[in-house]
Amino acid sequence: MSCFPTGRDLLCYVRAWPGDKATITGGRKLVGLTRDETGKWRAGITDEFSDWSKALFVNGKRAQRARGIFPSGAKLWGDTEHPDGVSGYLLPDEAMGTWQNPEFLFLGYFNSWAHMTCRIERFQKDGDGRLIAVMTQPDFYIGLHKEGVQIGEPAYIENAFELMDEPGEYYQDQLGAFHYIPRPDEDITTATMIAAVDPVLLGNLHNVWFQGITFEYIAAQGYRAERHMDEQANFTFDSGRIVERDGKLAILHNGYSRSHAGMVLSKSNNCRFVRCSFSHFAGAGLDIQEGSHGIALDNCLFEDIAGSAIQVGDVTPNDHHPSSPGLITRDNVITNCTIRNIGTVFEGSVGIFVGYANGTVISHNEIYDLPYSGISAGWGWGEEDAGGGAYPIPYTYATPTPAGANRIEYNHIQNVMQKRDDGGGVYTLGNQPGTVIRGNYIHDNGPGGPGGIYLDEGSGFIEITGNNVHNVKIPMNYNNAAQDRRATCFEHDNAFGNTPGEEGFPADTAKRAGPEKR
Repeated sequence: MSCFPTGRDLLCYVRAWPGDKATITGGRKLVGLTRDETGKWRAGITDEFSDWSKALFVNGKRAQRARGIFPSGAKLWGDTEHPDGVSGYLLPDEAMGTWQNPEFLFLGYFNSWAHMTCRIERFQKDGDGRLIAVMTQPDFYIGLHKEGVQIGEPAYIENAFELMDEPGEYYQDQLGAFHYIPRPDEDITTATMIAAVDPVLLGNLHNVWFQGITFEYIAAQGYRAERHMDEQANFTFDSGRIVERDGKLAILHNGYSRSHAGMVLSKSNNCRFVRCSFSHFAGAGLDIQEGSHGIALDNCLFEDIAGSAIQVGDVTPNDHHPSSPGLITRDNVITNCTIRNIGTVFEGSVGIFVGYANGTVISHNEIYDLPYSGISAGWGWGEEDAGGGAYPIPYTYATPTPAGANRIEYNHIQNVMQKRDDGGGVYTLGNQPGTVIRGNYIHDNGPGGPGGIYLDEGSGFIEITGNNVHNVKIPMNYNNAAQDRRATCFEHDNAFGNTPGEEGFPADTAKRAGPEKR
């Protein structure tokens, strides 16, 4: 690292020596490889097998925590109408009752745009001797009653030694030791096995330039794969005041909790990441929050991220109506970056999330192979905007949020919406005056829809121009009629449903979209 004076400040460079690779990691190599009593391989982070991991990677490839299909024939059981009610599932047989460490088990659910998880608290018998999986509260109650989409039939059960039956699966026991089944192409005796254990704590940074740095195998503080009651875009019910709205549970003023990231910039300014790579993260990738401004990501790569790749701004009261201007997350730039294969654990994740932020530039990026939306900008469904929206809420604000003047332009977005539904290449919420969605090339998304440009509830004062969108369910989708804001949006000079070579295709859109490598 080298630092240079710039007026009253120092500008610090963090970069590799020419020809060298500089890596910042939260990973630890596994040691002490042996075969366990079942013939599976066993290893640990230290000889004491004491550290608890967030994810395991073998030869750079993410391993799957032991997972299986939840038994068919299970029935909802108990008091599901109260947050302290004892409830769960009546199981069709007693096999799971003999498993080790049942308190490590959790269930996974998929519903439209959301991917949710909830932990099994314990097993018990009912009066007839039948096995009950009792779920943790209040998570289970929230999942059954929350707004948006609720948990339905469990899609899978995860995190038991007894579920290990496929190559590439692992289980970490109560002592911290890993048990693993190698894939056919892996020689486990020579393989590199790395557990993501630690986050990279950036914190409050000023005038720092990272160039050519590799950030990899990074965990996230607070990451909990077993407790992820997703509302949307990888935001959860973890905190905030729960209220009832139209018979469903919601967080007051949509103050849902951002999923934890491996790297966080808070109250930071004038920092730059150039030609850096971010890969093999156990949670979300990089957070830019709490008034951070002047942050630039240029020619960076984000891949194999468990959650969303980049999260700009947040959705708390200090974001939508900050107590001081210094808390506004503003004037940050993401350009010429490649974002691919993210949401590898949490399928409701997005490539780039922008909350109540101002002046964000998202330009010339390549975004592909995502389970849900490519870019999600805005929040609140109109409720936190001046005067409120269409939903019943306890009070409204007289002043607008800082969201606005964001530029989403000349990005190439393809093969997103691969697993979840009700999203798009570019998705928006809420009033964002001065925001423009321009010159993006969006195509071949799905099977989830609408898949193109999607202005959802409360979206207002947004210009949509010069975009080419094709091979999606609905190229231009509006769902903001409840607040009657469609008339505030200026949609013009786009090519929707056309492909290159067809009449109406802007000749330079595809050429301009995507990274401009330098």
